[in-house]
Amino acid sequence: MQTNSPKDAELLIQKIGTDIGIHRNPRKGALKAPDKILEDFEFDQDALIDEVFPDEFDLENTHRRIESNTQELLEYEKPLLSIGGDHSISYPIVRTLKRKNPDMQLVWLDAHLDVKEKVGNHVSHDVVVRELLKYGFSEDEIWFVGITKVDHDEEDFIEDSGFHIYQAEEAERFVQEFEKDEHPIYLSVDIDALKEEEAPGTGYPDGELSMEETENVIEAVRPDFADLVEVAPPFDREEKTVGNARNILKQLAQELASE
Repeated sequence: MQTNSPKDAELLIQKIGTDIGIHRNPRKGALKAPDKILEDFEFDQDALIDEVFPDEFDLENTHRRIESNTQELLEYEKPLLSIGGDHSISYPIVRTLKRKNPDMQLVWLDAHLDVKEKVGNHVSHDVVVRELLKYGFSEDEIWFVGITKVDHDEEDFIEDSGFHIYQAEEAERFVQEFEKDEHPIYLSVDIDALKEEEAPGTGYPDGELSMEETENVIEAVRPDFADLVEVAPPFDREEKTVGNARNILKQLAQELASE
């Protein structure tokens, strides 16, 4: 159900179609993902869908637009769910939320750590978590779940760190060990955490999680804020990725609305 009134909404949706944050991979395709995922999608909650229009020539300006829109939506004190777009959209959103909620923790459900070193001022999709450490996060406030690929420079960065890192085969252990306390939690779901046969439509199909494992992680986290990113419809097959993205979106909406 959709509403035009943020005051009446049970859930606020940020629709952010952009792939400008991907610069090391020719498999771009997340630009139209929000439109495709939301096509004929029905929320069980009263949801306000608010679109952020990117500057496809300027990543920094795009991030400023996302940050400004996030700040405006937070004034209504409603659950916030963002749909990308590439994973760089998480950077301005999480940074803004961390400023408002200093004790907020982060769960990064992804096949990748995204702690590569920034090139120039380009906060691309693969450097987001490393950059967020500059905005109030300590390493022990961040959980990575579903990891399959770690680059050499990332290995050096995470050595002796305080991050909580769970490889894909350790997802069940995460579910058993993770305990939500009074701290708010942001859950970022990169569709590439899923096995390629369940999510072929993504830029880096490196994941090894099943849908069931992914759903179990979301249920264990019970997030207060969330996003869903990196769906690339041009590379999808039989809408498997879009279909599973919709299932994840429905679960995220239910979890957020119940908090």
